[in-house]
Formats: sequence, C-alpha cells, structure tokens
Amino acid sequence: MEKKQFIMIGIAIALVISVAAPFITSENPDGLESAFFSIYGAKDFRGSELDEEAAEAAEAKAVAITGNDFSFDAPLPDYGIEGLDKPGEVLAVVIGTILTVGLAYGAARVTARPDN
Repeated sequence: MEKKQFIMIGIAIALVISVAAPFITSENPDGLESAFFSIYGAKDFRGSELDEEAAEAAEAKAVAITGNDFSFDAPLPDYGIEGLDKPGEVLAVVIGTILTVGLAYGAARVTARPDN
C-alpha cells in the first residue's frame, strides 16, 4: 500500500468516527469542567443536571482564590452548533476533524526535510 493511499484511508476512518461520535458518546461527560462542578457541589458526580446558582458561586470562588478570570467564547461550544441538535454535533466534530487534519498536514509540510 502506498503512503498516500494509507493516509487517505486514515482520513476516511477519522471522518467516519467523527460522524458516528455524537451518537455513541455519553450524555454525561466526565471532563475537567464536570469534575470542577462536582467538587463544588453544583452537580452530581454521575449526573448531568447543573445547578446554575451553585455553578456561578463555584466559578466566583475559583476566581477569588486564583485571581484568574480569563474566559473566551468557544467557536463550537460543547461540540455542537446551536439549534441543530445531533446534525449540529456531527457537523462540529467533522469540522474539527478536518481542521485538525489540515493543521497536521500543514505542520508536516513546513517541517519536512527537503529530500522528501
């Protein structure tokens, strides 16, 4: 199998996974934000219900302790596009996959040795 064919098959597999991911992932993520809110009592460790008041209090307490109030608006928050439900999630993950592959390709081109 040629290197180019191998890479194209890998990209195709990544896109298939990115389309399937929103349908097979957990509705109760266990990420850093979830753990933070669980520690401060804004949500149950295994649940997905977030107490907005307790969440705001937890964030205020973290800012008071650290002095860091940095925040930003994510381009595709919560791996989705607002108002599109599952199709928006699929589109967001596919866009992220394509951007990641593009960045990897660009980095490979920039760092490639001249003899390749």
